[in-house]
Amino acid sequence: MPDRSGRLRAWRNRRRERKSARSAVRRRLTRTGIAVVLVVVIVLGGGIGYAIYRVDSIKRIHVRGLQPVASKGHFKGIEDILLVGSTSRCALKVQNPAFGLCQDGVNGINSDVVMVLRLDGATHKVTLLSFPRDTFIPNARPGQYNRIDSALVYGPSQLVAAIEEDFGVPINHYVVLNFDTFAGVVDALGGVNVYFPDRLYDNYSQLDITKTGCLHLNGFQALALVRARHMYYWTKGQTMDVAAIKAGNYGASGGEYDGSGDIGRIERDHIFLKILASEVAHRGLGNPVTDLKLLDAVAPQLEVDSSFGVGEMLHLVRAFHGIDIGASPETTLPVIEDTQPYIYEGYNYGDLVFPSAPQDQEAIQAFMGPIPGVSLNPASVSVSVLGGIGSPTATTRTAAQLAKLGYHVVGEGEQTPVGPISETSVIYSPGHIAEGQRVLASLSGAVALGVGKTLDGADVTVVTGTDFHVHGGTLPKLTASTTAAPVAARASRITLAALVRTVLVSSSSPGYADNGVLAPPTPAVASVPPYDPRACPSTSHAPAGHGSSHARRTRSSG
Repeated sequence: MPDRSGRLRAWRNRRRERKSARSAVRRRLTRTGIAVVLVVVIVLGGGIGYAIYRVDSIKRIHVRGLQPVASKGHFKGIEDILLVGSTSRCALKVQNPAFGLCQDGVNGINSDVVMVLRLDGATHKVTLLSFPRDTFIPNARPGQYNRIDSALVYGPSQLVAAIEEDFGVPINHYVVLNFDTFAGVVDALGGVNVYFPDRLYDNYSQLDITKTGCLHLNGFQALALVRARHMYYWTKGQTMDVAAIKAGNYGASGGEYDGSGDIGRIERDHIFLKILASEVAHRGLGNPVTDLKLLDAVAPQLEVDSSFGVGEMLHLVRAFHGIDIGASPETTLPVIEDTQPYIYEGYNYGDLVFPSAPQDQEAIQAFMGPIPGVSLNPASVSVSVLGGIGSPTATTRTAAQLAKLGYHVVGEGEQTPVGPISETSVIYSPGHIAEGQRVLASLSGAVALGVGKTLDGADVTVVTGTDFHVHGGTLPKLTASTTAAPVAARASRITLAALVRTVLVSSSSPGYADNGVLAPPTPAVASVPPYDPRACPSTSHAPAGHGSSHARRTRSSG
């Protein structure tokens, strides 16, 4: 029997061996990266797991306006990560004619995907909020109205500012990927299996699904699917004639047009990203060969803010490893579609959507909890009203309605109408976002929040548009619809004079009328249409056949 000193030496040797092994692991992780699906699944919006990325190959960028993670209070331990899918062709390592070539002038920098991932360290809850790329807001560009996806032209700091200023969602970190990153992840996994109930085609994204069932997609095909927003589908018994669509003869295509645009694309993205995250968890992580492929696909193309440190990432891995991403809530910001090309200050912005009150605040409240400004006493908020449709009578009526709700109305004014249709803007002065949120909660319709100079020194100025109501109700809890909102029929062009006449005649109306040009609000959570793809039944993670779908590698303007 060994003596006590011998047992002690043996114990010390074993301890040194274990410590040496742990140090070797730490050195390996430091040398090749940190194990975290932040680089694979967080940026794809699916969940948290475990993968590896090279610290020295990830691009670090300076992003202004990011908020520190709270160490106390309601938001203690919560991290909101802005996930962006960039459309920059010039950023691609290898130019692909299917996406459009940088040298041919396809050099726009926009954000196809704008999502905020919330990680709650206390509850280990993971939630996702998506913003439709065509949402028209006051501060998309510095002091300028535009689509939210155009903010990225001015850099990531501007996109962060747009989310924080126009929606009141704090951003702690920023992560961006491009086409190459997404396709590379799928290819590193050897492809992904997806179930297609019907045949699908999108000429812009190059999606071309010619058979139904559980099909195997490579990276290019998967990218075509998640980018599709001009999609046709053919149900059983319908003849698929893609040539008719190419020729512009849509009625002879034998299929149906999806028509959901970016909203439908977001819902399909949510479905696919959960499928992808499941595939990563089952086939990638822990497999050294696949892990290295994932690493090579992700790291060189990934950009994160410079404050997103290795230690913080490792902490997130430990805190969220094993989360069931399939049960993670995914919400899309409700919007109102302008069914005609939008004319703003003489410029045609094409098809776009407006924020929808109070549905937007309800969705944000469901995502991040109670909105502090909504509980303010209206008497503590000074408000002015700036008429935006050329009707001083309607401006005065709006001011009176706000005063009746208890707001301290300090002035009225008029500005030149921006066009025949316009959203209402709740503009708050710097430092008064809570007051802006309180006023926004008293309105409904196509209403946007933004920061800027107010009229008569008020905390908040309401710039009236063509579709809003003063209702004054309290903000309810989110009640997600289980069916998609219908899209309004395309209306004929309405003139500014007709709008003014509508307002003056309908003096008893609590707001303005858009004459049917604006569609009903979209739901925060929608059911999946029967023709949309989904996870394979009784999902098998073994690769399926490759012959059932294809995507033509031709130039796309989508």
